[in-house]
Parts: sequence; structure tokens; C-alpha cells
Amino acid sequence: MASITVYPATLRWAVSQSGADPEAVAHKEGLSEFPQWLSAADPLSLSFTKLSAIGSALQVPFGALVRSVVPEAHEDELIRYRTIDNHGVEASRNLKDTIAIMRNRQDWARDEMIAQGFEKNLLVGSVPSHATANELSECIREKLSLEAGWCRRKSNDERFRFLRGKASDAGLMVMVDSRAGTSNARRLDVREFRAFVLLDEVVPLIFINRNDSYAAMMFSLLHEIGHVLLGSNEVYNDSSFTVDSSVERKINQAVVLTVVNDEVEFRAYWMAMVAEGIRVQDIAHGCAKRYGLSALALTIYAHQLGLAGDEDVRLVRIASERQVANMGAESGSGGNQNLANASHLDTRFVRMIRDSVDRGSLPYSDGLSLLGIKSMHAYDGLLKAKGLDR
Repeated sequence: MASITVYPATLRWAVSQSGADPEAVAHKEGLSEFPQWLSAADPLSLSFTKLSAIGSALQVPFGALVRSVVPEAHEDELIRYRTIDNHGVEASRNLKDTIAIMRNRQDWARDEMIAQGFEKNLLVGSVPSHATANELSECIREKLSLEAGWCRRKSNDERFRFLRGKASDAGLMVMVDSRAGTSNARRLDVREFRAFVLLDEVVPLIFINRNDSYAAMMFSLLHEIGHVLLGSNEVYNDSSFTVDSSVERKINQAVVLTVVNDEVEFRAYWMAMVAEGIRVQDIAHGCAKRYGLSALALTIYAHQLGLAGDEDVRLVRIASERQVANMGAESGSGGNQNLANASHLDTRFVRMIRDSVDRGSLPYSDGLSLLGIKSMHAYDGLLKAKGLDR
């Protein structure tokens, strides 16, 4: 069997990129010598089968393993000061790769839109940093054309899709996925991040982690829209209002006010349930169904209004954290891969790629790569699911 030259430095780089434990990799079939390969001084001769097994174990493309020179590290500015619960942390390979994929899509879309004569998106940085939470919420409703009570009498998935459509109409590119790249094994961890925004004057892009609930995804989308209006990038992971940043607290408050735009009504609803002796977890759950945000976000809002105590917030937070920990696999696609692909991708982005492919300015192979699909059959199915086939 033919062998392939592999450089130990490249293998060490691949391990550092994946965050994998070399001893765990060594337990894979045929890779018992992996730790020794990493410490070797001279180039190695490995079979295609072994290299493929290493690539699978490290979740690194085969081509990256046969490089003779280790790629230079270019840490994305978005994760340079990454924090979770206000503590600096190292971003996972899945997060890094997802940001890289989204930046690649954004770069292409920006060039395409500039070539078509598009100018700056008027939402970006349109709200001054000194604006209050109330003022920011008013701007969100105004710029997205959200009428009073816009979230009422809708299911949670309908609310999210409605808001996503409004954001797209306003020129924001909204991507949603549950995994990094195309591998089902690379599930995105909602405990690491719920969403992020890549600010750009022409095509601001928001990514939402699909492994969250619809209520949490709607909160995340509104939160990132707030960042677009204020003109700042961010990786978002916490909706509990416990962050130290005054900007984050203001945006979180503005999110709730964008949805609950009638404080008197909210007070009356909460107090009526208290009067009936309903326990706080059930009150919070009822509010979540009524307004479409998470029970925790609405309980914290009630706490700010003096309707709930610290213990109430603690109890609802525990229930919410348990729900996140038990979050199941991605739902909503019904097993139809075309519908799943369509739900992941921004409609305007897909339309731009279709038009570029039709004009001949974008090769089919590049278009499929940007869309994250592998065949013309999947491409045709995606266009049909998006209602863009013609």
C-alpha cells in the first residue's frame, strides 16, 4: 500500500487546532503509535488509511495533514477577548471554524453587493452608545417595523421566523446552524455560545446556534440586532443579565422591552397569577408562552419591576440551566435535508449565489462550497425549499 509523507510538526499543529487528547486518539483502531508520531524528529511515512483515521479523530481535513509547513495562526478578532460568565476562555475549534465559515460567506457577499452598487447598511451604528435601554428598544422596533404586540398569538417557531424575516428585510444576513461545517459529529455547544455577530458596514451577519430553544434563539437574535445598531461585534452566550458589561445589560434589557412593550399589561398578568397562588416557575413558564422569550429573561424582568424576588430568579435559573443541559437534537427539519439546508441559510444569500451562478460569474463548485452543500441535487433541492427555483 502506498505511503504518504507526513511531518510531525503538522500533526502537532493539527492536535493543537482540534484540542484532542493524543492518548484518546491512540485508542482509535490503527493509531496506537500516534503519541510517538507526534514526538518524532523526522518525517513519517503513513498509509492513506491511517491519515484518514487521524483526520477523522481530529476533525481536520485530510489535505491539512499533508502540509509540509504549519499554517500561520491568525486568531479572529472576534474571539481574541472571548469570555464566558465574564472569564477569559479559549474558544473551541467548532466556534473558530464556524466564525471562519461565516466570515468567508460575508466576504463574498460584501464583494458581490458592492459590485452591484449597494452602499452602507443604515442600521449599522445607527444608535449612539449613550442611548438608554428604552431608546434602543424603540429603535429596534422602528427599524425592523415591529408593531405593538408583534409577538403575540404566534408559536415560538413562528415568532423566530417572523423576526428573522424582518431582520433580513432590513438588510441583515441571518444564518442558523447546529453544527460546525457539514459534520453531524461537530455539534455546537450552546453552553459555549448562543450567537455571534460579524459587523460589516455593507452586510452585517448574525449567526444563531440552532441547538437552543426557539425562545432563546429569538432573544439571541434581538440581542445581536442590538449590537448591530450600536455598532459592535460580539460572541453571545448569556441571557441571564448577570454580565458585568453595562452595554450587555442595556442590550439585554432592550430585548425584553422590544417584546414586552406594555409594562402595565405585564404587571397585571404577573400579579393576577400570583394572586391565584401559582408558583413562580409556572408563572414564568406562562409568561414565556405569552411573550415568546425565555422564562428566565422574563423572571429577571419581573424582578426589576419588583414583582419577583432573588429566590424566584434562582429557582427559574436552575430550571433553565437544566433545560439547556437536556437540550435534544436539532428539530424542525422533519428529516428533510433540503428543508434543513434552507433553514440554515439566509434567503437573500442563497438568492445572490443563485443569480451569480446563473450569470456565470460564480462557478458551481464555488457556489456549492459557499452554501455548504456537496451536490447539484442538493443545490436544486435547496432552491426549491427556499422558493427560489425557476
